[in-house]
Amino acid sequence: MESRVDLAESLPKLYRAALDAVDELSQLGLRREATSLRERAIRAYSHAWDDRCRETLTKVRHDAKTASISVAARLGRPLPG
Repeated sequence: MESRVDLAESLPKLYRAALDAVDELSQLGLRREATSLRERAIRAYSHAWDDRCRETLTKVRHDAKTASISVAARLGRPLPG
């Protein structure tokens, strides 16, 4: 369990990284999936800043990056950004 101070320092960076990954997914044309992931990130970040929030943001970032890599590879395109 991270301390409150650690979470207060790390969550804003993780939130930004999650949103950046979601934006990459959107740029590849998967706007519906991107919207769903963005809503999950916003919902988690706007509630308690705790380990559950960190886990959700980490999963959103991972899911968005995984989907982006898959789509870019299938389309033969480089990843945005």
